Amino acid sequence: MENKIDISVIIPMFNVEKYIEHAIQSIVMQQSHGLTYEIIIVDDLSIDNSREVVKNFKNENIRLIELDQNGGTANARNVGIRAARGEWIQFMDSDDAICSDLYTKFEKSKKSDANVYVFSLIIEFHDYTLKQSITEVKDKRAFGHFGGIWNKFIRKDLCLDFGEVSRQNEDNVFIIDMMIAHDLKIALIPDAYYLYNRKNDNSKMANFNKKEFRNMFFYVYRKIPKCDAFTKMYILEMFVATLFDKERPFWMSVLIATKTLFRLLVYLPQTYLNQNRHFVKNTIITP
Repeated sequence: MENKIDISVIIPMFNVEKYIEHAIQSIVMQQSHGLTYEIIIVDDLSIDNSREVVKNFKNENIRLIELDQNGGTANARNVGIRAARGEWIQFMDSDDAICSDLYTKFEKSKKSDANVYVFSLIIEFHDYTLKQSITEVKDKRAFGHFGGIWNKFIRKDLCLDFGEVSRQNEDNVFIIDMMIAHDLKIALIPDAYYLYNRKNDNSKMANFNKKEFRNMFFYVYRKIPKCDAFTKMYILEMFVATLFDKERPFWMSVLIATKTLFRLLVYLPQTYLNQNRHFVKNTIITP
C-alpha cells in the first residue's frame, strides 16, 4: 500500500536552468511541518540543462517526467495532474518560488468543508516588489484572484484538465472551467506566500501574444451561457479590466471590453458595487 501524500506540486518546465533549482529548493526547504508531498516536474522538451539540474537533486520526493515533444504548459500540467497521487494539487511555475512557511500555514488552516485554499502573492519586478494580499473571501470569484492558478491548493478529485485552447492564457481558461463545473468552497490562508517572478524576460507573461489572447477570450465568451451570476460577474470584471492593462493593445482591449459589456450589461451595477478587486490590497514593499 502506498504511503499517503498530502500535496502534489506540479511544475511544468521548459528551458529554465537559471531558475528551477531555486523553485525546487523553496519547496524542499520548507519550515518543519507534518505534511507529505511530491514534486512532479514535467519537462516540455527543454534544450538547455534544466533536466540535469533536476536530476542532480537526490530527493525521493521529486519525480521528473520527460516529454518527447513540446506540447505547451497546459499539456504539461495535464500530464502532471494524471500522475499526481496527492490529496491536494498545487501548481507552480518553474521560475517562481514559495515562502518557507507556506506548508506550516496550510496545515494550520485546513478545514473539513473546504475544497480550495487560496493565498496571496508577492510580485518581483525589476525595479520594485509588490505585495497583493487577499483581504477576504466573499464568494467563488476568489478562485480567480490574480488570474493565475499558482496561489491555490485544489483538492485532487476536483481538479479539471487544462483546456488547450491558448498556449499563453491557459490559467484563465482553467479558472472559468472550474468555476462553471464545481461548487467551490474556498478558504483563505492569510498572508502572501507565492513569489511571482516578473524579472524573467523570457517568460510567457513577458511576451504578449494577441492571437493566443483572442483564443482565450472567445473560449470564455462562448462559455457565458453555462455560467452562474458570480462567474458572469468575474468574466465582466476581468475583461473590462483589460482597458487598464498596458501590456495589451488598446484597440484590442476596447473591442473585448465592449463585446463583454454588451453581453453582460445586466450585471454591471452589481459588479461595479461589489468588485472582486476590492478584496485585494496592493502594497509596494520595496521601492
